[in-house]
Amino acid sequence: MGVSAMQATINGLRAVNPNVKLAQYVVLNELYGTATPNTDTYSQVTQVNAANWWVRDAAGNRVQWTNQFGAYEVNLTNWAPTDSTGKRWPQWKAEYDTSAMFGKLSGLNYIYVDNVMYQPRYDADLMRVGTNQSRNDPTIMAAFRTGYANYWAKMRTLNPTLKIIGNADSDMSYAEYKGQIEGTFNECLMGKSWSIETWGGWDQMMKRYRAHIANTKAPHDVLFQACGISGANPAQARYGFASALLENGYFVYTVNGLTVPYWADEFSAPIGTPLDAPPTAPTSNGIWMRKYTNGLVLVNPTASALSINIGTGYKHISGTQDPVVNNGMAESTVSLPPKSGLIMVKG
Repeated sequence: MGVSAMQATINGLRAVNPNVKLAQYVVLNELYGTATPNTDTYSQVTQVNAANWWVRDAAGNRVQWTNQFGAYEVNLTNWAPTDSTGKRWPQWKAEYDTSAMFGKLSGLNYIYVDNVMYQPRYDADLMRVGTNQSRNDPTIMAAFRTGYANYWAKMRTLNPTLKIIGNADSDMSYAEYKGQIEGTFNECLMGKSWSIETWGGWDQMMKRYRAHIANTKAPHDVLFQACGISGANPAQARYGFASALLENGYFVYTVNGLTVPYWADEFSAPIGTPLDAPPTAPTSNGIWMRKYTNGLVLVNPTASALSINIGTGYKHISGTQDPVVNNGMAESTVSLPPKSGLIMVKG
């Protein structure tokens, strides 16, 4: 896009909404294997070639996690050699990203780091000793995570006003990660075959979500994403949104093929601010509930339909996407189908 076009985009977004939060994407662990002089990765590939920073296996071959994108893994660890200025890839990349983007742009809030993994996705010779080390070796895993921590530390010295968010695949409790960044992006916590809610259930999904809030640093900007697969599903969006509102993170619902983000009726519900702390257990009948100053949130994560008496003074929101549920009617005893959520407002 180029810096001038990026700055124009930032300015345009802020003209529409001065309070919008904006992040610029970066990726640390991989890089296109080749580049031409007119591409934005050319100087990076040139540097990695010159400094011998590619991840290689015992036979000396560059390592790919997948050949789908033409990218190869870069050695983040302190076993990689230093370049002529004494830097390794995390420090050099931080300086490059700052000089190419962050140091030239105003109006950003976050550095968004993709692929914040707790271990490598491959067995390779990260130690540069002529044999492959297992991706499951605790020493290898810790050295890999240290590479991310080194990048974050350098980025903070160069961009002290920006916060860091990581697209993380762990609970962020590792020593190298705990308390090091301001937020995380929980990609497709529900909706995909590989989603935590799919293979581990709602409790495991919420355990990960809560762990990210606990293991990031203030202001704990943790994003809970639910993913629609074959189209917008109001019930799925409501289930994910209500689950996210049980804690203090952000929520996003992404639908494949939509160029304009899906906006659920519930997103406009005027529930106010949290009146209760995040609940640590369900109510006696198995429904999770959290009260807000102008409404409440209910989640039934079980495989059975459940009902709860919420007292008087609450009504369903009024909506057009799912008018059977969002009918605007007052109700004191509400029923929730299995694996569902509900947003109620006062009135």
